[in-house]
Amino acid sequence: MSSRRKLKQTIKFVSSELITDIYFRCLMSKDIDNKKVDDLVVDIMALNREFVLRSNRPDGKENPTIVKAYFRKLFSDWQLEMDKIIKRIEGL
Repeated sequence: MSSRRKLKQTIKFVSSELITDIYFRCLMSKDIDNKKVDDLVVDIMALNREFVLRSNRPDGKENPTIVKAYFRKLFSDWQLEMDKIIKRIEGL
């Protein structure tokens, strides 16, 4: 990611697309448990908030190497969490 702003936009965009996909699945299928859907949407929004907040506070602001490592870890953590969410969506 080239900037914090783009990283935040990407996180928010992917979160909104996942929520849209969940609600689209609800509209297309009547046998989906609404409690699971609600819990999944809440989890997505919590992850969205967590990663946006984490992107605001990098470690070692004066050392570019530490900042780059921080954002690489942040992005990889975010990708892992999104993979888990996607697997939960597929299980609906």
